[in-house]
Amino acid sequence: MIYAQLGTGKYVIRLESGDDILQSLRQFATAKRLSAGLLEGIGSLSKVKLGHYDFKTRKYSYETFEDDLEILNLSGNIASMNRQPIPHAHVTLGRRDFSVIGGHLDEGSSANMVEIGILKLPGKLVKAKDDEIGLNVLQLARRI
Repeated sequence: MIYAQLGTGKYVIRLESGDDILQSLRQFATAKRLSAGLLEGIGSLSKVKLGHYDFKTRKYSYETFEDDLEILNLSGNIASMNRQPIPHAHVTLGRRDFSVIGGHLDEGSSANMVEIGILKLPGKLVKAKDDEIGLNVLQLARRI
């Protein structure tokens, strides 16, 4: 992974062949002490593990795809949980036949080449388990 800093709290990282996306984002967030951020990216994957959350069963189902897949959109955030950075991203991918797949990006998703813009936010975003829905969610202070 290589990166450039383009102003205060603005980064672009490039993941290279074989880099695990979430692992790389965690490593970068740790190195830069980033506990609140937004991210978006483009590029190509050689392997992706996608998840879909079922609110009735409160469980993810996963499927792994091994093919050259174009990232049409990758977006997410970086928060912290138990004092560790937690990147959370969703991805939409284009296949060779121009069909589209997407979902929650999981561990084990490998880059061919991926470019991700990261905006470091001031303060801290913290996640905790929401027992009602069964997910780790952002703990936010205000309600409208």
